[in-house]
Amino acid sequence: MKKVWVDKVECDDTVERMTFNDAIQFPIVAGCTLCGLYYAMQYFGKESVNYFILSYIAIGGTAGVKAILTAVVGDRFKSIDTDLLINF
Repeated sequence: MKKVWVDKVECDDTVERMTFNDAIQFPIVAGCTLCGLYYAMQYFGKESVNYFILSYIAIGGTAGVKAILTAVVGDRFKSIDTDLLINF
C-alpha cells in the first residue's frame, strides 16, 4: 500500500485525491440515499428493505473477504477462480 503524508507537497498521479466537487457531492448523494431508503420503507415495508440491505452487505462482505484472502495468499488459487458463477 502506498503511504501518503500531509506534509508532502509533490505527489505522483497514482495517489487518488479528493476534489472540491467530490466533497460537495457527498452530502447530496447521502441525502438522496437516505430519502430513497425512507420512501422504500414506506412503499415496500421494513422487512423487504432489511432483506435488501442484508443482501447488499453480504455481497460487499464476500468481495472484501476475497480481496483480503487474495492479498494474503497471493495467486496460489487463481486457477480455481477462472469460471464465472454469474455472467452479467
